[in-house]
Order: sequence, then structure tokens, then C-alpha cells
Amino acid sequence: MIYEGVVYRPPSEADSLLVQVTIGCSWNRCTFCNMYKDKQYRIRSMEEIMADLREAVPYRDRIRRIFLCDGDALALPAPFLTKILEEIKRLFPSIDGVRVYASSRDVLQKEPRELESFAKLGLDMAYIGLESGSDKVLAAVNKGITKQEMIDAAARLRNAGIKQSVSVISGLGGEKMSKEHILETADALNKMQPEYLGMLVLHEGEDTGLYYVTEEQGLRVPSSRQVLEEMRLLIDRLELNDCFFTSAHVSNYFYVKGRLSREKQKILAQIDGAY
Repeated sequence: MIYEGVVYRPPSEADSLLVQVTIGCSWNRCTFCNMYKDKQYRIRSMEEIMADLREAVPYRDRIRRIFLCDGDALALPAPFLTKILEEIKRLFPSIDGVRVYASSRDVLQKEPRELESFAKLGLDMAYIGLESGSDKVLAAVNKGITKQEMIDAAARLRNAGIKQSVSVISGLGGEKMSKEHILETADALNKMQPEYLGMLVLHEGEDTGLYYVTEEQGLRVPSSRQVLEEMRLLIDRLELNDCFFTSAHVSNYFYVKGRLSREKQKILAQIDGAY
């Protein structure tokens, strides 16, 4: 397998085969993220991708899932991604599914029939960075998309049969917009109805645009108390039909998990116990 630069994947894809289909992120302007700042976005050649897939064939009995890297595989043109999924289906007929990072922007640029075709070819989950449901917060961190567009993208994925694992970031609204950040995020999530939800925590670094945002806009890395308060408010306001919530991310100070809404009170008790 050939990898270029640092390769990122969600914690839940630790056992997946990682196949780099793009280098970097097609947007790469969010001020809170430095994952792909050292990369110039481009699409890998089909020959390179196919060679990586063929190289993994001898180990296919040990491969449960395949994760397509880097930042947003759904940015690929539909025919290109279709060919990759068709080859995966041919070479790895017994895997559980294919997963990707995906921006809502890329989801909305795909036709519903294209997304449905991807799902039939094995694409079963997209990891979506909601980050915040507040349009003010989204604009401040240069997310490049609105709350309603996120909700629309979620509906398009759900209708296509592709599950969603959504991430939100504690502290992204700073102290002044903390409540708005969380209440608007809860509202967005209630409309998106993801199958999985992860809560991350804002971190600061001079190698990202976030350093300048903190200086100019007063945005600070949240205290452990603020993280707990935001997590509790979020969980309390969520009305999700069947969603697994976790804070199991390296950025987070506290680890809680449970299924919403069935275990909401249990999760709230875990949070209360951490105060």
C-alpha cells in the first residue's frame, strides 16, 4: 500500500483497510482543522488506487471494512467513485461495507440516484463534520456551508440508504456563543437523525488558522467545566430515534457513551458524575 503524508481515519475504523483515493481535503479552509494543511488536494490516479486494492487481496479474509481516505472521498466525480466501488465489490465480496469522510457540500453536489448507486455498491456510511448547528459559528470558522445545507445533505444520505456518523465540536462557539452553539447544534441533529454521534473538543495550535481566530475573536480552548456543560446541554436537548453517542476521541477530556434516546438518562448521569 502506498500512502502520502499522514493518513487520518475515524476511531471506529481502526480495523479497516485504509485506501487513499484523494490526497488532502478539497475544501481545506476550516480554521479549526490542520489535518491536511500540509497537502495540496488532488485525486490519485485510478491505476494507483487499483494497485493498492489488488495488493490487499491476499489478506481479504481479515478485512471487515474499507475506509476511503483522505478528507472527502465523495468529492470524487461519480463515475470515478463508482469504478472504485465496483472493483472493491469484485475483489472483496464479503466485507461489511465501505466508509468515507464526506462534506455536506459534496453530498449535495451528487444526484440522489448517484448516492443510491453508491449505497448499492457497498458504501454504507459517511462521516460528516457538522461541528456546529449555528450559522454564526459556522461562518466564524469558515466551514463554508450552512446549517440547513447540512440538514438537507443528511436527508439525501438517509434517503439513499447511507448511514451517518456525525461529529460536533465542544468549544467552537467560545464562551459568548456557547449556548447558541449547543442549542442550534441539537436542533440540527434532531433534524438530521444520525445513526452515530461523536463529540470532540476544540484544540489550539499555531500551525492552524485557529491560532489567529483565537487572537482576533476571543475564541479559547474550552475548560473541562465548559465541555461538561455543553455536553450535558446537548444530550438533554437531543431527540434522536436511535443513535449511538460517544465522546471517545483523543481530543476529549471525558469518555461517556450510550444509545439515544433509550439511554439518555444514563448518559446524563455519567456526565453529572464527572462534575
